[in-house]
Amino acid sequence: MTPSSKHYLKQGTELITLPSSFTYQHEIVRDLHWLIVSPSLMTLSDSQSSDGLFTQSGIHERLAELDKHPQPLLNALRQQAQFRLGYYFEDLVRIYINTFIQPNDIKCNVQVNRDKTTVGEYDFLMAFKDGFNTHLEAAVKFYLCVSEDPNHCELNDFIGPNRSDRLDKKWQRLIDHQLRLSHTEAGKDQAAALGLLPDKHSLLIRGYLFYPYRHWQDYHPPAPVNPDHLKGWWLRGSQVASLGSEYQYVMLMKPRWLALAQCNFQETLSCSELIERADGVTTPKLIARLQFDPLSNLWREIDRGFIVPDHWNLKSTK
Repeated sequence: MTPSSKHYLKQGTELITLPSSFTYQHEIVRDLHWLIVSPSLMTLSDSQSSDGLFTQSGIHERLAELDKHPQPLLNALRQQAQFRLGYYFEDLVRIYINTFIQPNDIKCNVQVNRDKTTVGEYDFLMAFKDGFNTHLEAAVKFYLCVSEDPNHCELNDFIGPNRSDRLDKKWQRLIDHQLRLSHTEAGKDQAAALGLLPDKHSLLIRGYLFYPYRHWQDYHPPAPVNPDHLKGWWLRGSQVASLGSEYQYVMLMKPRWLALAQCNFQETLSCSELIERADGVTTPKLIARLQFDPLSNLWREIDRGFIVPDHWNLKSTK
């Protein structure tokens, strides 16, 4: 994905072009745009897909209006969303649904208990104006591929930056547990008590997969990873010089992990400054590689990746 990338939205049988996220000034609006246009991380069946949520008309016009008056969006964020990416993403989804779809009813983070034990939690239970109730699970995930072979990697080769999460296990839990919560007795009772027993179970999963830097564009991940998923790279701190001195860089702090980065020069790092920073990293750091855009006088992301410590273990802890 580059600054010149085009984004398309299907409305009926017609594909319309949406502007780049760089069109919008405020980061929360650019993140909403990213939520709308980003491909699903995984290939989903029609019954599981949440694509129907993003077929609303007038999306660009509404985003442009929100960009002029973003304060209500910022006010709608939970305090935890300031530093927790998962909370921030869930809040973006809730804001999008309430702003663009306006369901008859919506309940978020509904905990399901049985005999003082937590069975699970519904991310979203919604009643839409067409009479259908929907259970939506939402997740944003970032995984590093630890396979050195671009032609052979499995789901269990993708691990989270903190090594406590793995794609195969997350995918299994989403499909076999979280989407099936209303099939449990406790989950069914809880949803029914709210008048929101779901007719449909949908999954909204966004994010990036990161591959070893040397061949990062050449990797072909296994099904059910979406072939059109967002890609990045990763390398070790001692390899940072290979990124190139002709670029500027920025470290992306949570929750600034979604929309493509754009920065003033004062926010950026040169390659030599990045090398100096990388020398002391003790945990993986997400950075964006930037090029200057003379039209906006800003530095804009061309790709992104993780710098990991030289001693970083390539195995998940779980």
